[in-house]
Amino acid sequence: MKQPWIFKRVSLNLRRADGSLDLRPWRSDVSAARATEPDSARRQFLRNSATAAGGLGLASMTGTVGLSWLFSSPAKAGTLITGSMFPEANAIAAAETIIRSRRELIMFHGQSNAVGTGGRPALTLQQIYANVTFNGGVRPGTDATAMTGLVPLVEYDGGHGTGGEVGTNACADGLVEYTAALTGVPAASQYSRYSAFTSAEGGRPIGYFASFLDDSNLGGYQGWDNSALRLKAMLGLMRAEGQKDGSNIGWLATTWQQGEADSTGLSETRASYKTKLTALERAHWLKLCQVNLPEQSWRPLWLIGQVTSHNSYGATSPAFCNPFIALAQRDACLASPYLRMVNPQYMFDYADEAAADQPMLHLTNESHRWQGRYFARALYQLIQDRSAGVALRNPALDVAAAVKVNARTINLAFNVPAGVLTLDTSWVAATRNYGLDVRDANNKIVPASPTDNNLIAAVKVISRDTLQVTLKADLPDTAAKISLGWGDPSEPASIAGRKGGPRTNIRDSAGDTDLYIASTGKTRPMHNYALVADVALSWVNRVQPTGEWHFNGNARSDVVDQSGSGRAALTLIGRPSFTASGTQSANGTQGFQTDIDETASITFAAIFCSPYAVGPGSNAGRAISTFQGFTPRQAGLALQHSYDTGVANSELTSFRLALTGSQKAVTSGPSESLDTRYKPRFAIVSVDAVSGSVRFLCPAYEDNLREQRYPGLATRPLNGKVLINAWKDGGDATGQGAVLTRYAAVWNRALSFEEMLAEYEYARGLFGSV
Repeated sequence: MKQPWIFKRVSLNLRRADGSLDLRPWRSDVSAARATEPDSARRQFLRNSATAAGGLGLASMTGTVGLSWLFSSPAKAGTLITGSMFPEANAIAAAETIIRSRRELIMFHGQSNAVGTGGRPALTLQQIYANVTFNGGVRPGTDATAMTGLVPLVEYDGGHGTGGEVGTNACADGLVEYTAALTGVPAASQYSRYSAFTSAEGGRPIGYFASFLDDSNLGGYQGWDNSALRLKAMLGLMRAEGQKDGSNIGWLATTWQQGEADSTGLSETRASYKTKLTALERAHWLKLCQVNLPEQSWRPLWLIGQVTSHNSYGATSPAFCNPFIALAQRDACLASPYLRMVNPQYMFDYADEAAADQPMLHLTNESHRWQGRYFARALYQLIQDRSAGVALRNPALDVAAAVKVNARTINLAFNVPAGVLTLDTSWVAATRNYGLDVRDANNKIVPASPTDNNLIAAVKVISRDTLQVTLKADLPDTAAKISLGWGDPSEPASIAGRKGGPRTNIRDSAGDTDLYIASTGKTRPMHNYALVADVALSWVNRVQPTGEWHFNGNARSDVVDQSGSGRAALTLIGRPSFTASGTQSANGTQGFQTDIDETASITFAAIFCSPYAVGPGSNAGRAISTFQGFTPRQAGLALQHSYDTGVANSELTSFRLALTGSQKAVTSGPSESLDTRYKPRFAIVSVDAVSGSVRFLCPAYEDNLREQRYPGLATRPLNGKVLINAWKDGGDATGQGAVLTRYAAVWNRALSFEEMLAEYEYARGLFGSV
């Protein structure tokens, strides 16, 4: 039976003020409503081991529970990572597959935020699992007496430095709880247990922690030597423990929170910091892990909490609205197969240390604890990848591309770890353009005019992974990049965190099903907020079709073959549906057969019309199609034009999908006046068998771009060649009908929305307003 084809409708607003068409990207019906605080009565997150798994989140389209996105299949080794963020060189070697150990080390590292400065009083005072730390606590300093034994892992206010809550407990215990909830293995039955401590030292630049450049020299600067001392002590205690029961040990991961000291601009540049961070991770593997843990064949994970307090040193600082250290951290991760960003720290609360004449640099105790939970989630995800021996995914929400659609429209594509992009000002306070700015090659904000320093007019969500930026004026040639989270120069300096300072209001919806339980018992959503970043502006290039044909006014002759096939690309079948001389053809006949076979993922584009009215009756002329509707092949696809001369408003351009002769789906939408049938119109439809979705765009027909998921696409019958100007259904009293195709193109793959819009621009260049 015929089934309605219910499309997701996406506003394009393609009309210019003069009535002509202009390119306006779409608006998704994905809700971009501002989020509210979660209901405190919601089920507690990740407690009581496996019992939590049944109560997490909502059922997905496949019937799995809400946190199933954490199980998302990682990229195969040697392929692009989630969101196409990383080059293929970032694939890891198969030999570096993680082999789990009975006791695994998680080492916190960096400067003050990694030792819990600002985190007093400590919050997590009980160890409920089997995780351990030094007898002197998580901050042993270089005191040998503080590193002689293992005790339950808890947070405390003593030890080296002035810190309190560090987040080590939240990280280690969180990893236990994620594993329990997502695998069903209770904490007591899990193979791996964790040890954790911090090797960080407050107020230190990255160079302080560096090893010497010579690979054969195991020494380094003071911070390197201090850290090596602590690491050797912990590995020794772990090894002694393992020898008692014959179990193995491993160094699972290092977490890195540092960069405040380097944000002064006195020691590092963006490029030098990236180089030193990359070298530091390598030195940990080469000079510490391989030397002190030679039985471990795989490289420990390295996770980064992005520093975002760059405005805290004041408006005269080189880092004011110029986060070169945060950008360097991101640069290092994008270029490395081993380093991964986890989250930006602007989403947290910072301690106000103004009374001590200190800039706002340090997280509060609850924020340190929450950061630990973010590390735990990322660790769980990356363990899945490395245990499978494949390249690491990108666990952070990060911008991947900035595409100039036209002079006043830019689309920003993101790597979205979970759910959909959302603009949210309920947790992170509203900031200029949700944290976005247009900048030149010298990092200066590009103004709209001499009196208006903000070129951006509006920002909105247009699909699950894309934002649309609308500009107040045409994009000038000086515009080079889009920045995220650099800071609003008009806001007060010396502030950091979610309530002020550099930030964005851009997040995903991971927290809809993944909740953090604060020390007060209140739940907070574990959304991923966008990293502080910049991304170069680029144009969407037209994707060259597999086949392309132009008809110079006559569907029977003067065919210009631009298919690139090097052979006769069109074969006349029966009689063409229409010729310039007005000859129509009988019902059920066909026009041309291409030399291109239908594939599971395929895209059609055409410019067509029906200049001669016939009827009354349902006239369905196929501008481009497969064999759908032609016996014996009942399945297929068709981009068609239909009307009824007996009905005033019956003109319709649509896409028709049939899996069988009786199971059909057709686009739906408002019909237009019958007298519009003679006007050439552009339409493009893309079938994406991988995602199971169909995308349809006909700007002259409606100011909407539509998308629909359809589970039968990947397994539908394929029907050989593609047809152009195929006539089917209805006609006048003698069964005559007409459709004229002026241009047709076929791609043997799906196109993205941006690529479909680029093809529309190409068609407008050929035929004007279509």
